[in-house]
Order: sequence, then structure tokens, then C-alpha cells
Amino acid sequence: MLKVAVIILVVMLAYATVYSLMSIVAPKVVLKSSIAASIEKTVDNARDDGYLKAFTTAQINIGVFALATTLAGFFVLFAGFRKAQQWAWWCFLVVAGVAWLGGLIITIVIGDKTNMILHLIGTVVFLVGLLLPVKEFFAKPAAEV
Repeated sequence: MLKVAVIILVVMLAYATVYSLMSIVAPKVVLKSSIAASIEKTVDNARDDGYLKAFTTAQINIGVFALATTLAGFFVLFAGFRKAQQWAWWCFLVVAGVAWLGGLIITIVIGDKTNMILHLIGTVVFLVGLLLPVKEFFAKPAAEV
């Protein structure tokens, strides 16, 4: 199960990398539904009011932090998780849990359907990859005879 979980988490991290890069390279694509949900304006209205530059800059910064977190996730995955080290399991639980579940909650609260779907996909893949091998991380050692 651990090998399958590693593959699933590689897929999750690759998905997160694409999402992060999208925030950096094409922030307006990610922002489109967020702006509509948050301030009830279109991207064109936000441009007219001067909001677009501020939102775009913030989205690029979020993308850079997300990309750094994703790169760290690859390190944790290959340095500890695939070796069934508990610290790596906890690291994924905390960091990826905050990133995916936190993002999901925020997008639900503001009503951003597009990003909510993207976060829901990431959350499901993350939870499957994390929970599938849980026994391998926390199995009690066999009693010595």
C-alpha cells in the first residue's frame, strides 16, 4: 500500500505544482472566479477600479509560496514518507491538510466554485494518499518471543 500511496501523493504534488504555476504564470485565470465571488465584480470591473493589479500581485505571491511548499512536499515524500517514517506522515497531514482543506474552506465560504472544485480534487487525492498506508506508519511492532 505504501508504494501506491507514494504514487498517489506524487500525482497530488504534481497537481499542486501545476496549480501553483498557474497562479504565477496566469494569475487572472485563477482570480477570475475568486474576484466574482469575493467582490461581486468581473475581472474587467476590477481592472477599471484598480483592484486587478493588487489581486494579481497577491495571487502571484500565493503561487510562489504554494510552489515552495510543493517542492518541500516532494522532499518529504522521497526522504521520509516512502520509507514509512512517521514524521513524514505527520508533515503531510499538517502542511497538506492546512493547504488543501484550508483552501477548500475559504473557497466554500466566499462561494468561489471553480477554485472550490480544484481544492476538492486536491483534498480527495491528498486524503487517499495519506490514509491508504496509515497502518504501515503506525502498526505496533510485533512482540518479541
